[in-house]
Amino acid sequence: AAPVVVLPSTTLPAGQRGSAYSATLNPATGGTAPYTYAVTSGALPAGLALSSGGSLTGTPTVFGNFSFAVTATDSSTGNGPYTAT
Repeated sequence: AAPVVVLPSTTLPAGQRGSAYSATLNPATGGTAPYTYAVTSGALPAGLALSSGGSLTGTPTVFGNFSFAVTATDSSTGNGPYTAT
């Protein structure tokens, strides 16, 4: 059976326009570590970036609420890799 990768929801702290921001997503589990993370729908606020390791950093240049989805991909080979969004 294929492994099940789980990416728990993360509640991110509010950021301030023009101020440095840093947050880390809750880690994925299941499958084979390490995992890579990518925004797969929606968009981050301008000035922020998501690293492949799951860290959200930068300095937001806009004000507002933003919705986005992140997909975690495991390091499985063979029939993998496996993902969770």
